[in-house]
Amino acid sequence: MRMTTKRLLRIGFSMFLLPVWVAALAWTIPVLAVDEPVEPSLNGEELKFFEERIRPVLIEHCYSCHSTDAKAVKGGLVLDSREGLLVGGDSGPAIVTGKPNDSLLLQAMRHESLEMPPTQKLSDEILADFETWIRLGAADPRVGGTVIRKAAVDIVKGREFWSFRPVVKPPIPRADGSSHHDIDCFIIDAQQRHVDSLADTVEGGTGKIERSLDASADVMIRRLSFVLTGLPPSIDEQLAFANAYKLDPETAIATTVDRLLESPRFGERWGRHWLDVARFAESTGGGRSLMLPDAWRFRDYVIRSYNNDKPFDQLIREHLAGDLLPASSDEQHDEQLTGVGYLMLGAINYEEQDKEQLRMDVVDEQIDSMGRSFLGMTLGCCRCHDHKFDPIPTADYYALAGIFRSTKSLTPGNVCGFVSSPLRTGYDKTAVADWTAKDKQLETQIAELKAGVRKGSDRPGVPAGNQIAGIVVDDTEALFEGEWVASMFQQPFVGAGYRHSGQPRRGLSATYEMMLPEEGEYAVRMVINHDESRSKNVPVRIVHADGESQVSVNQKAKPEGDGVFADLGHYRFESTKAARVVIQASEAAPGFVIVDAVQFVPVSLLTATPASLAAVSGQADDKGMAGNKQQLIKLEEERKLHAKSKPEIPTAMCVEDETQSSDWHVHIRGEIRNLGPKVPRGFITAATSESVSAALPAGATTSGRQQLADWVASADNPLTARVYVNRIWLHVMGEGLVRTPDNFGETGERPSHPELLDYLAAMFMEDGWSTKKLIRRICLSRTFRQSSIAAETAARLDPGNLWMTRASRRRLDAESVRDSLLQISGALDLNTVSGRTIVKLSTYDNEYRHAVYPMTARSVFVPSFRNTMLDLFEIFDGANPNLVSGKRTRSTRPAQALYLLNSPFVMTQARLAADSFLASDRFRPHDGPANLESVWRLCLGRSPALAETDAAMRVVGPDMSSKEAWTEVFHALFASLDFRYLE
Repeated sequence: MRMTTKRLLRIGFSMFLLPVWVAALAWTIPVLAVDEPVEPSLNGEELKFFEERIRPVLIEHCYSCHSTDAKAVKGGLVLDSREGLLVGGDSGPAIVTGKPNDSLLLQAMRHESLEMPPTQKLSDEILADFETWIRLGAADPRVGGTVIRKAAVDIVKGREFWSFRPVVKPPIPRADGSSHHDIDCFIIDAQQRHVDSLADTVEGGTGKIERSLDASADVMIRRLSFVLTGLPPSIDEQLAFANAYKLDPETAIATTVDRLLESPRFGERWGRHWLDVARFAESTGGGRSLMLPDAWRFRDYVIRSYNNDKPFDQLIREHLAGDLLPASSDEQHDEQLTGVGYLMLGAINYEEQDKEQLRMDVVDEQIDSMGRSFLGMTLGCCRCHDHKFDPIPTADYYALAGIFRSTKSLTPGNVCGFVSSPLRTGYDKTAVADWTAKDKQLETQIAELKAGVRKGSDRPGVPAGNQIAGIVVDDTEALFEGEWVASMFQQPFVGAGYRHSGQPRRGLSATYEMMLPEEGEYAVRMVINHDESRSKNVPVRIVHADGESQVSVNQKAKPEGDGVFADLGHYRFESTKAARVVIQASEAAPGFVIVDAVQFVPVSLLTATPASLAAVSGQADDKGMAGNKQQLIKLEEERKLHAKSKPEIPTAMCVEDETQSSDWHVHIRGEIRNLGPKVPRGFITAATSESVSAALPAGATTSGRQQLADWVASADNPLTARVYVNRIWLHVMGEGLVRTPDNFGETGERPSHPELLDYLAAMFMEDGWSTKKLIRRICLSRTFRQSSIAAETAARLDPGNLWMTRASRRRLDAESVRDSLLQISGALDLNTVSGRTIVKLSTYDNEYRHAVYPMTARSVFVPSFRNTMLDLFEIFDGANPNLVSGKRTRSTRPAQALYLLNSPFVMTQARLAADSFLASDRFRPHDGPANLESVWRLCLGRSPALAETDAAMRVVGPDMSSKEAWTEVFHALFASLDFRYLE
């Protein structure tokens, strides 16, 4: 059987694999013979029915793709034996004997999910034959044959891979020379082993590789300053360090490292590194990219965490389960709650109308980001199939999916929202208490007034829901998002009234859910008391057995038929899954949105005369209500006005546990509606010790996020410490010990120094997961102190600097380029160290597509949007916020040099730098060499060469007072390679 491309795209991954997939997976899908088949007992009538009604259909329509003689067996399914039917393919057993409706084969033949054969649906007579055959036990004489079984992931073998082995601290090797630093011992030992492996190529037969000399004082202070703070050192810092370095290099470096680690600039620099990994942005991406108004709190939280040297295992727990952790104070509660915003920072299209698809997309993004960030694993590959290269089965992915599906990350709506929660600090609690008391008073007065009015169900013309045909869900039973206004102002309505959207109405929705008593087709209808003030384009979403449907309702117009109920269409519903109707108050459509009762009527009852409101909706006796109507309206308006003065309570973007937690199904081929068996919630089996279960305890009632956080942050996890230590090494040294920092799997690079990586990981955990101690340890090594100029033998034997025979020369990243320009010009604002920096907050980020960023704060505080990026960041390879970016792209483009030469921003900073220098006490009106020394140190951290001095003197002239001339000098230095590179 063949499947059309159009159909394949529509249904997503199915149980029928494309031939190319089957070929690619051939090594993992052995064809196994069935041993000693059991001979079924068939009577003559059963045999005749199979041979005349079943086998011919299978041969004609199925065998070409699903038999052992097929050129490429699709979906792992063979139908030319009884065993093949019972074992099934990638989607599971093809038939369930005695249960035709549960049999995938019959579902596909009916075109209920898959469409088999794809070219045409088989006749009703054939379908009836297969239904009868399966119901009676699927008698089949075709014993023996072959079935296709997919080889299981070998977890035991997978644990032998280097990154899945337990972290064991190796002994420090003995190394020749004067260095006794532990890191240097590992580096020298690895270099020697490398040379020994290339002994025949070493000139002179020395058997040694020559390392670079120590870097100069100027190079070291600039390197330390940029690595630890992202900013150039001041002239005073350069001179003081040079004097100390001359006397005692080790002490000078240690003192400077300690000073810079305690600087608030450290957290701004290293927080930015982690924000790259956390895919931080202040908008969602997707079509109309929604703003994330509280994302800045997460940015500030990360900066604080690095400045305070928060243990990394605690940071992990806060990122994955901060809302669940115990807190000893309101401040700690808010800190932890803000940390779990990590889970909501991903690029998500919240406008997705298939809400089940959206939910799984969010779960997938959370799993994949967590895997790359903390474990260095590409877990997203397992959404559709076992990992092709790493020992991670699909079951492990859905064990994690059960945890994140038990976590609430979305709020319902036509355009879904994200979860936020109020903080306990940062606002005037007295003002909030006073406002709440007044609001409660108004609420009580309104309720008392309404209580004096006879309920709609007691009045002529206003029936209760149980007086109407079908199944009715009144608005009193709906779940509301946002501030809806209760009213009885206009008839007809069901029960005690209705609700309207009011103005404004951002983020309003009403959700009706009902477990219908019987499976079948229902007409879905909603009550409308139409009026010209209503909206004519109300979006309504119906979730039914076959997916989701979206309709638009005109509430200005009188409904056809009885004039009260608007028909939303006919849909099939199941008795085991709630029917759902969601009504939106869309900002795109002006007018009031009314929500009242929703009705489900079995289609079989439509021929009868249903009870409705039509006969009684016209002339109700309003005398009991007339005296109170105006007072009720007045109080409602007063409460609406009071709502506008509500003190703002700060909120944090977060997640929370669902009210009910449960395990989840494997999605066959990743298709959200093609459900396989449930798997217990749990973790990555290969990264869990054999002696410990990777699953949550049976009957766990919470989501499992806290247990997941503990598992990730455990010293027994073989991945977490290694991955983080490698990230730190990358940012200190310029290259990682593993050069694929987000991929510690089979397709990633192997560690250049595995023993050193394990040693540092073990020491990191022994030191309480302290980032600052780890950075200090690396910076104090002789390896960090090396010059970037390679010795002759090193250049030949270690051309890629894999063995760290010299320092890695590297470019300044985008933030350091911008911040350096601002600092040298004197414009850098170091007072903006927290808070929302978006000038004008809106719903979407599209108005910022070509925005001007006038702020001069550090780059970490510049607003970060997914649909647009500051031009400097884009040109100089800023982090892509749509991805976990442990290592940024490093490109060489003409645009980079052209930007520094022609950008108005750069030219402005050059002018400001000239102004600042001419007004400073370092300017000497008649001392050219001294002036050039100061300018070169400001921009490049070194003295000018003789040729540079000669060229610059020709520009500035003898009087040296020309602002334009000094602007040219600063601009030339900003555009130089030495400005952009760190030695």
